[in-house]
Amino acid sequence: MTRLLSALVLTTLLNLPAAEAKIWRVNNSTGVTADFTTLQAAHNGAAPGDTIHLEPSLNSYGNLSMTKRLVILGTGAFSTANPDLQADPKHAFVGNISINNTGANGSVISVRFADGINIGTGVANITLTGCVGDAAGSFDNVNCCGRPHIEINNADNIVISRSMVTSIRFTNNSNNIVISNNIIWGLVASDASSDGVITNNVIRAGNANDAAAINNSVVANNIFNRSLNTSFVNCNVGNNFAPGTGTPPSGFTFADMSTIFLNANAGFVDNAFQLRPGSPALGAGEGGIDCGAFGGGNPYRLGATPAIPSIYRLTVPAAPAGNSMTITFSTRSNN
Repeated sequence: MTRLLSALVLTTLLNLPAAEAKIWRVNNSTGVTADFTTLQAAHNGAAPGDTIHLEPSLNSYGNLSMTKRLVILGTGAFSTANPDLQADPKHAFVGNISINNTGANGSVISVRFADGINIGTGVANITLTGCVGDAAGSFDNVNCCGRPHIEINNADNIVISRSMVTSIRFTNNSNNIVISNNIIWGLVASDASSDGVITNNVIRAGNANDAAAINNSVVANNIFNRSLNTSFVNCNVGNNFAPGTGTPPSGFTFADMSTIFLNANAGFVDNAFQLRPGSPALGAGEGGIDCGAFGGGNPYRLGATPAIPSIYRLTVPAAPAGNSMTITFSTRSNN
């Protein structure tokens, strides 16, 4: 039955990079037969342009060093907090992902990761979407956010969207870095040699260690919801919110965060950062869009759900009725 349900979802996978591309199943759960049991083995066995699908599991699929252009998809996160996203509450997760080989250029990655995603010299055109950093290896843990970072070092044209991570840094001539519609538990930072676009994010930055500088970037429609420990150098800053009183810096509005979010003090869960009814951030972004991760044309998707079909409800009887068994399931496209 596991193979049947997986095949049902995977055969309708959207946006394959090429007509002949292959989909590889990765599963390390006891009693499940799949193509591979670790992400690195799946990478090594795949051809450029293939898709690797990480299935729900309680066990990590390990670290990855990428040298090929691939699509790597997990199963999202926060299913318990967001009912009717996935029938299986387990989620695939990996350790560290290193992308330091230009052979990986053009890859798309959507995974839950425990350590970091590091993108190095000469790499370009990587899309990280629906990634969730979770160092504790379990969800809804307010103390889980010490390590899961994204580091970009001398790489170009990197897109990070619809993700929930601890920190994002881009340095050493990293250009055209787009960071949009994310929930960032700590800081965003760049150096004077790098540039980017940072829009429609929630940036918590609540600790003294989260102080950072952003250089040469468009910074718009964001909500810094704990404090504004960030300096902006040679930036175009506008339509952002932060907590505070008095006169805000240029490009910011001060507001009480309890009036902006459904639950500004929630733990490590994504749905708390939806805008509450009557929020001052509604329609306050450039062009009248909402500020924060759920605003704009590419809003954060609850559960960091990848844009592939999923089974969100499954009913299996405890025993067959005679020689037959009726299984009922509901699917959603997640486009």
